[in-house]
Amino acid sequence: MNMKIQKILVLILIAIILLFVGWKLINNGSDGQQKEEVSETNKIVDDPIDATMELYTPWLTALQSTTTEYSKTDILKDAPMTSELRARLNSQISEPQEKDPILCLLEVPERIGVKPIYKNETEAQVVVVARGNKVPEQALVTLQLVNKGWILSNIECSNGEVAPEREFSFENEGFLLRSSLKPPLDSGKWHLIYTRDDVPGYAVPLLFDGSSTCVAADGSESVCTPESLSEASKVLLKADMQEAGALVKRLEIE
Repeated sequence: MNMKIQKILVLILIAIILLFVGWKLINNGSDGQQKEEVSETNKIVDDPIDATMELYTPWLTALQSTTTEYSKTDILKDAPMTSELRARLNSQISEPQEKDPILCLLEVPERIGVKPIYKNETEAQVVVVARGNKVPEQALVTLQLVNKGWILSNIECSNGEVAPEREFSFENEGFLLRSSLKPPLDSGKWHLIYTRDDVPGYAVPLLFDGSSTCVAADGSESVCTPESLSEASKVLLKADMQEAGALVKRLEIE
């Protein structure tokens, strides 16, 4: 009887060991796959501008260098971006391009600057422009929040030569809101709430100066003052993007 009990205990012990080993193998495989996915696509960068510069700083350095060879493919691999964007950019740089597909410029600038356009809980957009020389070209970079880190999901070139009728860096229809805004938006400033790519809910803060012109529904024009605007008014905004928001040039109230 004792021998039978001992055999049963040994079998139970072996079963426990096998279950433990199997569990470790499954979890190690899962962790390894997750770590590979994160390291491949998602650097943990907690600010959209910092995430953008993870690509643009080494890219500009590579284009400016006359002594060191840089691998553009490696730069794209190290930058935090979606696999779809990485594949698209790799395809673009593999063939001769008149315009750099990342800087969206015909010539390599001395310096670049990054300005925020908007940021919400899951998405942000910034504009990358040349510093030191005024050119119409600029890169509009869209980012997504993935695993608590910002990654680039799209780069769109905005070129004055492509659309000469567009005089401003920002032009959209939308609605004016201020007092009803919720954090992280500042309810002390007017915002344009607009739709982009058929997705509603984008917001950009409005800035005013002495050249900001407001056009009333009857066609009369006057210098814009925040106090004269009305909540939920439908407008067409023509503005120049600044670091703090959209500097109003013409606000047409419908």
